[in-house]
Amino acid sequence: MKKREVKKVLLVNPPNNILKDSARRISEPLGLLYIGAALKNNGYEVSVFDMPCEGYDNCISEGNRIIYGSTMNDLKAKVAEYSPNVVGVTCMFTSRERNVLEVCSVLREANPDMIIVVGGIHPSLYPERFLHSGYVDYVILGEGEFRMVHLLNCIKSDEVPQFDGVAFLNDGKAIIQALTQRIRNLDVIPYPDRTLIDMEKYIRIGTPFAPFPREERVATILTTRGCPNNCNFCATVHYWGRKLRKRSVDNIIGELKELRDLYDIREIQFADDNMTADTRFAKNLFRKMKPLKFKLCTPTGLYFNSLDPELISLMAEAGAYQITVAIESASERVLRDIIRKKVNLRIVKKLIEEAHKYDIGVHGMFIVGFPGEKREEIMMTFDFPFQVGFDSVSFFMANPLPGSDLYRECEEKGYLREDYSPMDLKIANIHIPVDSEDYFMDPDELVKLAEEKTREFNDWSRNMYPERWKKKFELYLKKYPEQREMIFGRVT
Repeated sequence: MKKREVKKVLLVNPPNNILKDSARRISEPLGLLYIGAALKNNGYEVSVFDMPCEGYDNCISEGNRIIYGSTMNDLKAKVAEYSPNVVGVTCMFTSRERNVLEVCSVLREANPDMIIVVGGIHPSLYPERFLHSGYVDYVILGEGEFRMVHLLNCIKSDEVPQFDGVAFLNDGKAIIQALTQRIRNLDVIPYPDRTLIDMEKYIRIGTPFAPFPREERVATILTTRGCPNNCNFCATVHYWGRKLRKRSVDNIIGELKELRDLYDIREIQFADDNMTADTRFAKNLFRKMKPLKFKLCTPTGLYFNSLDPELISLMAEAGAYQITVAIESASERVLRDIIRKKVNLRIVKKLIEEAHKYDIGVHGMFIVGFPGEKREEIMMTFDFPFQVGFDSVSFFMANPLPGSDLYRECEEKGYLREDYSPMDLKIANIHIPVDSEDYFMDPDELVKLAEEKTREFNDWSRNMYPERWKKKFELYLKKYPEQREMIFGRVT
């Protein structure tokens, strides 16, 4: 190891890329803000450069996609202005690998002596790909709040990192020190340091995690980490773990009060994978949130079996205007034998009706196109939201995310498209030969059906729930009236 000066740290969120007919979401980069807080608490100077936010209106078209965010010249200017010793770059999703490597190459060119660290879900799964790129010095595996501090302390002291969850090159050979520990007590992590960003810019843009908010002043919060489910399409469980870890309710309430008092936040969006998995915890949280008088929603998809009338009532009292639930399929066989998720389909309609009693909209998320799924089961899933009365739906294509069991299955069977597009949930990336027992229909037909059924459902919902429909899109269309056509399609 070579002893280096380590004082100033720049944390970078690279440009984002999405399909052209999707909302350009912008919310606080919580991961970087958590790491920034931990670094500052340990005496390091920190700056955050959130490129999708800083260059929100800079959009580059590439086929059916757009890349939005600050330019590479903007990045060079930031480095020249701030002169960091270390740059940390986040890569949460496979779809952003190219953007991340471009950022790292520009950083390396701007200052060959600068230490470049990459972290997030994707590099945690494939650290060698980043180390052998020629641009990256270290990869943090798993949660980075304390690993980043440990790493910089080692570099300052001219010590080889000996802790778990870090990867680096030694004489050209990748040294991968496997992830073995996760933070048990989440309360020891400082709150995300939002002073590192301009919160008003996020509020002005107004397309947060859930892009159709009820209030203009929105913030995102994470209350739990990990998910106890074992869905075959999920890769994040390898990062966060299968055991649900929870912040204390008092710790969460403290952050919520900070958001209200410092930033006048009026709406909270929960970024958790499944915040109601522990219903006792969730009920206690919503009870204590009631006096704070926020609006709230759950964009990522709650586990339906965890809901009950009492929990829905408490969410309503706490300010819930929409909940999102991840049903995935209307076929019990597909849920049980393919997805490996226990969803009680018989209670869905009853709990939607319960939510509607409190004027809470219910968004349903479904996935179609799994190997072994039958055509009639796919059609059941497309028809199910009409039968049970959802307010809105997302029909996603089964997408083999690297690190998931679905990816391994499709790779082994040769089902991946040559132009496979990670995280593109509108395209059928799984191509199954017609003579295979797993075949169900042509991929183009499946995509067409999803488009048609989405528009059909949106027309149905607009007529079924005209007041809730109007309230859902009112604020968004006020800011972005040119996006009126988009909201009838498959918004992802």
